Amino acid sequence: MEALDVIAGLAWDPEIRGFMAVFAGVIVLMGSVWLLLALNTGTRLGTLIATAGFFGWMVIMAAVWWIYGIGWAGDAPTWHLQEINVGDLDAAALEEARVLPDLPELPTAFELAVDSDDPVAQAEFGVVSRDTLTPDQTEGLSASEIDELVADELARNRATTLSELAAVSPGLIADAEAAGRIELGGWKLLSTAEAGDAQASAVAMLLESPDLTFVSQDDFKLLDAYTIGGKRGLPDDPNRWDRIWTQIRTALTITHPTRYGVVQVQEVIDQPLVPGQPPPRPIADESKPVISVIMIRDLGNLRLKPALVTLGSLCIFVALCLFLHERDKLAWRQREAGTPAGT
Repeated sequence: MEALDVIAGLAWDPEIRGFMAVFAGVIVLMGSVWLLLALNTGTRLGTLIATAGFFGWMVIMAAVWWIYGIGWAGDAPTWHLQEINVGDLDAAALEEARVLPDLPELPTAFELAVDSDDPVAQAEFGVVSRDTLTPDQTEGLSASEIDELVADELARNRATTLSELAAVSPGLIADAEAAGRIELGGWKLLSTAEAGDAQASAVAMLLESPDLTFVSQDDFKLLDAYTIGGKRGLPDDPNRWDRIWTQIRTALTITHPTRYGVVQVQEVIDQPLVPGQPPPRPIADESKPVISVIMIRDLGNLRLKPALVTLGSLCIFVALCLFLHERDKLAWRQREAGTPAGT
């Protein structure tokens, strides 16, 4: 019974089971290779060959870790909080953030979509009427329900943010900047697809801030996200040469320029939940100030540990190979001189 208890403990404890699996693998796989080498070449030479082979394998494995940032990796890139600005950005401690225009100074995504000739933007965020609704949307609905649906879809489009519009029609944002309708002072507007990591970090910072009373993410609405600094990326609508040159330029840029990010949110209007109905769409309370979460990008050291393992293993592998090579040269000289090897 005691033996069964021990086996059961090994089976259910993941740490002990994992250690025993690695230990058994080392003994069976590496030990069997060492045993064959030791029986054929001798204990010392077999140990040297097996150790050199092990570190050669470590070089290959760690190089893969280094390339893909996996395995025994360091810290991943993260956003760190610089400050949380409530209201006017002119009072921000970060000088670069003061040039960002306030929300009322920018055209809305709805206005840009309506004024554009982009059919995708107009279909997603433009004017909504009975004629623009699809038969699937109006099937089984009465006239009053169709009117309510039109009003709801139109309200959704009017509340669309510029970051949401940039995810669907980035060219429309670029055209508005070229025409001077959007002036960001060197900042780049991030689409919702590009700002996912920054927005998630900003949400966590807002909920952890002792100066704010937010309890959950439902208390505020995510607006737009911006970034400035960092290495220069691809141009708009890049071709193959642009992608190649960007890779070369990025590799040759040794230093990493500081990169900042700003995520803006606004408190929402409190709407009661109706039993049996989906949660209401969040509506930003325009009487409340816009809150800007200003962050700095920490690139981390994701590939540092794999790089050190690769270089360290390579040095040991080369040293062992040179040692084995010198031993072979000594053995050849001893054979040519008629002296038995190893004496």
